[in-house]
Amino acid sequence: MPEAKTKEYFVHLKRLVSLEEGEENEEIRSEFLELTPQERELRGKALLDLRLLERHFSPAEHVLATFVKADGRPFPIFSLDMGDIVTVFAEGEKLSECPTGTVYEKEPGAITVAFGASPLPEWMDLPLSGIPDRRYQLHKSVNRVTYRRMGEALEAVLETRNTRLAVLRDISLGLRRPEVKDLKPEHLDWFDPGLNESQRRAVLRALEAVDVALVHGPPGTGKTTALVEIIRQAVAAGEAVFVTAPSNTACDNVLERLVEKGVNALRLGHPARIAASLREHTLDFKLALHPLAADVTRLQAELTRLFKREDRYRGRRSPEDQDAGRRLRDEIAQGKADVRKLKAEIFDRVMRETEVIVGTPTGIQDRAIRERDFDLVVIDEATQATEPMSWIPLTRARRVVMAGDHFQLPPTVRSKEAEAKGLGVTLFERYYEILGPESKILLERQYRMHETIMGFSSREFYKGLLVADESVRARTLAGLAGVERRAETEEPFLFVDTAGKGFEERLEAGSESRYNPEEAGLVLGFLEQFLTYGVPASEIAVISPYSAQVRLLSSRTPDPAVEIDSVDGFQGREKELVIVSLVRSNLEGEMGFLTDTRRMNVAMTRAKRKLVVIGDSATLSSIAFYRDLLRYAEEKGAYKSAWEL
Repeated sequence: MPEAKTKEYFVHLKRLVSLEEGEENEEIRSEFLELTPQERELRGKALLDLRLLERHFSPAEHVLATFVKADGRPFPIFSLDMGDIVTVFAEGEKLSECPTGTVYEKEPGAITVAFGASPLPEWMDLPLSGIPDRRYQLHKSVNRVTYRRMGEALEAVLETRNTRLAVLRDISLGLRRPEVKDLKPEHLDWFDPGLNESQRRAVLRALEAVDVALVHGPPGTGKTTALVEIIRQAVAAGEAVFVTAPSNTACDNVLERLVEKGVNALRLGHPARIAASLREHTLDFKLALHPLAADVTRLQAELTRLFKREDRYRGRRSPEDQDAGRRLRDEIAQGKADVRKLKAEIFDRVMRETEVIVGTPTGIQDRAIRERDFDLVVIDEATQATEPMSWIPLTRARRVVMAGDHFQLPPTVRSKEAEAKGLGVTLFERYYEILGPESKILLERQYRMHETIMGFSSREFYKGLLVADESVRARTLAGLAGVERRAETEEPFLFVDTAGKGFEERLEAGSESRYNPEEAGLVLGFLEQFLTYGVPASEIAVISPYSAQVRLLSSRTPDPAVEIDSVDGFQGREKELVIVSLVRSNLEGEMGFLTDTRRMNVAMTRAKRKLVVIGDSATLSSIAFYRDLLRYAEEKGAYKSAWEL
């Protein structure tokens, strides 16, 4: 029976992955067939009418091509981003000759694409002066490797017997209880003496776990700080550690913290998908910048010279020439062997010096570590990874620590059918339901928000257990240098109700996103007001669940230093003042994105000192969560009708 249950569940997961891949394929196909290039650009799937500005090489020898808008305009707000896989369409070229690359760098008016060592089209080698009038397009593509590796991981989980992977699998199905060893806290030498009590308990849970431990980290509770201590303790114990997260941004966040603490960490993955400030920690850059790399360059230059000399002897028939040619070929063979040996030595040195390896889940299949198992796999932001994605690194783990918060944004699942059948449920959530208190812990003390901003989320999602640290508990905008002290800057929370004002939502032409121009006007009014009070523009964020509203607000912002973004794009971020525009206002009570209240949990927990939420209570009240929010605002004296403004 247990074996049948295992097979049934993981065969089902493989079907869901196939559904998801099929949906993505269909989405891309239909986009090309049904959307104009201009509509694709509006949706952030393409950049059109580009010219090639320059070509150069990265330190890791990737070919870099920089494109700008032909008319000199900046790119749209929502456009291709760093790490995206793109296909470059050159005017007049065949589709088969269009290369695929990775967005390496992005500025408001320039985008750089990195290409690997594979053959590139002829236009990539032409002098820029020879192609001044050619136009290019970049279109977002799909990385098929991820789906293949998820399928391979699920197959391995399904078939394995009497292994560590089998133990982790059986625990996830409730067929086995996880083991826990006894560890005395007094025997630990803490690297970070500033950890609070719940963070210390989380570290102990992780170190006591023989199989699996979960760290539940609500917003602002120092989840990454606890993970860094867990990782450093494992390194000190001589363990091989792989740290992963479902996004490159999340991987970079952990990497940055590890580097700050002096950990020798190696980042796997294409440098184009990694923050520029951290690229020196990638394998490509470490190999290219190693002190011995200069010797490789010298040997390769010598080989080039020998190749040119050898060419002079081709076709010559005299015994002397043939003998000289043989000697040159022997020299070339020896030179190639020396280069290979030196490159292998550089690689071995880099890997020996590395204490922690960081990469996305698929990165564990990188050829550099393909045969290596790890004593500890740490998965950060585990609640943003689908279950099949989480199993990829677990195939090589002796034990796992997963950290995340299932009350924030879930993983992105394109297929509604796959989501409804379970692909939206993460492995973290399944473990969380099964594991006892000895294997999981909630981080309770938060260091981001005023207690009033924190209070509603704590009550709705975390059983009222969160505690605002004394350092943030009562701080408001009025405490910032240069900010005018008045009621608006001393109150931490405000809900502005637009009911009855006729602020109706609209559907943006060419996309499926919604915007609300009258509500946007109200948002901009508040924005200008707080700027007048002295709140620095760089410490203000305006966020909305709808990209159309973000585009509208961005086009009318009084100060470009104010950050305006979607809720999804702002997860993991924070600002002193956050204004949330909910957009939805209709007679039918349709809520769209807002029905997933986890999105609102993210939106409301980005603010440190002041949160302003603007929405239509008549529409919002169709869901109990928003009725509770309105009651909370009234309870705190933070409710105001737009009619009163």
